[in-house]
Parts: sequence; C-alpha cells; structure tokens
Amino acid sequence: MQNVHAHAWDQDLHFAPETIHEADISRGFRIDLSVQFDAFMADMAPFDKVLLFGMKARLNGYWVPDQYLADFIAKAPDRLRGFAGCDPTQPDCMEELRFGIDVLGLSGVKMGPIYAGIDPRDPRCHEVYAWCQERQLPIMTHCGTTYNSKAPLGFSRPWLWDEIAIQYPSLKMVLAHVGHPFCEECLVVIRKHPNLYADISALYYRPWQFYNMLIAAQEYRVTHKLLFGTDYPFAKARDSIDGLQNANHLVEGTLMPRVSHEVIDSILNRDSFALLGIH
Repeated sequence: MQNVHAHAWDQDLHFAPETIHEADISRGFRIDLSVQFDAFMADMAPFDKVLLFGMKARLNGYWVPDQYLADFIAKAPDRLRGFAGCDPTQPDCMEELRFGIDVLGLSGVKMGPIYAGIDPRDPRCHEVYAWCQERQLPIMTHCGTTYNSKAPLGFSRPWLWDEIAIQYPSLKMVLAHVGHPFCEECLVVIRKHPNLYADISALYYRPWQFYNMLIAAQEYRVTHKLLFGTDYPFAKARDSIDGLQNANHLVEGTLMPRVSHEVIDSILNRDSFALLGIH
C-alpha cells in the first residue's frame, strides 16, 4: 500500500500562535500536531511508500522549510518522498522551489492557495504550473474547506482547477481530500482531465459524506482516479484503512447501494507513485 498524503512539521517552530489556537478550537480540545519521526514511522507501518510535505502559507501562519522536510525524509529514504512547499504570494517562491527540487531532491510541489490567500488562477501561480509541467513535476494542492479563519473558501472550490487543467494538460495534479465538502464537484473535474487525481485523505471520519462520495465516484466511473492518503497527524493509518474498508457499514440492512469490494481494494492497492511519476 501507498500513502500520498502525510505531513511533517513542528508546530512550535512552523505554526503561528494563532494558527495553533485555531487547530485547538477546531477539535474542541488542545491538540499537538507536531510530528515525531519514530511515532510517524510506527503509524506508517502498513505502507511501502509515503509521500509527505509541510505547508508554506504566510497569511495563515504556516511555514515549514523544505530543508526540514528533506532532513526528515533522509532518515528513511527508501520509503519516504517529499514535496516542496509553495506560497506564490511570496517574491522568492520560484527560487525556493528550485532549491527544494534541484538541491534537496524533492519530488514535486505542495500548494495550499486557500491558506496563502490566493486564487489558484492568479497569474502568480501560473509560473509554478508552467515550471512544473515543463519539469514533469506533480502538484498536490489543498482543495476544500478548512478551519483557518483567514483562508478564503472561494479559493478552494474544485471547479477552479478545471481551468488550470485546460491550460496545462500535461501537468499532473492531485486535489486533496476530494475537495470536501464539494466532493461531487471534484469528481466531475478529475473525470474530465487525464492528469487530474484526488486523494481521499481525512474523509473517513465523516462517514456519511465519505460513503456518498464513493458511491458518486462509482456512478461517474472515476474511482480509478482516487488515491489513498491519511493526512497524518490529523488522521492515522489504521483508522483510515479501516474507514475505507468499512464504508458500507452505514447502509447495512438497507436497500442503499454499496461501494464495491473491487473499488475499495483498488484504492488501497493503487500504485499512486507510478501514476504521478514519483520515483
């Protein structure tokens, strides 16, 4: 199995105080999101390969240096790959990306336009898209809602990436979290474009939404574009796996449609790294 969505960071070093406070409010209790290497690797035991990243978004108080991520990955280079962070609102964005890819050896780019407060169609983003398409580098982008108060929800609607995919047809992109709660919107966008995918990370703990998304993906015949991820430390590996395998539990004893076992198995066993060109 492979996991295409996990994080590495130290919240005291890489989050602003107000960002930490908003995370606590979202859960209703104090939460420490710092990722410790040994605990991380123990949780990742089910996976042969794991893709991880931090976040760069000045507006909402996230800044994880690519060097920190590369040092984390260097402790288990046979299993871990990483994406360089990108905040297109910052003037040195491209310089940092080149360093992350060409010097640190990271495998792609992680964006969070909603957190950076930028429309993904903004001209400042297009230099990133063009560079990644030319270099055949995949992009993982946050898509869907968040609890951060300064993050404009309008910049995270899945339909925005339809325009980008039309302009950059060879660019491989993953829309994280199936754009929750705009999941069907995300499914119809990735259905159109051969190089667009979505990951299912951090959805199982909203089981009704998760079930309906999977049924809609079956009906749109787009389950082959769904990649498995956890969103660690927000969601753990075993819980995420069990959540997918138990997606039909809500409708047991009813006439509601079922997510097929073949779909569940294919998501769990998909070679997502090969699809994205990650070596």
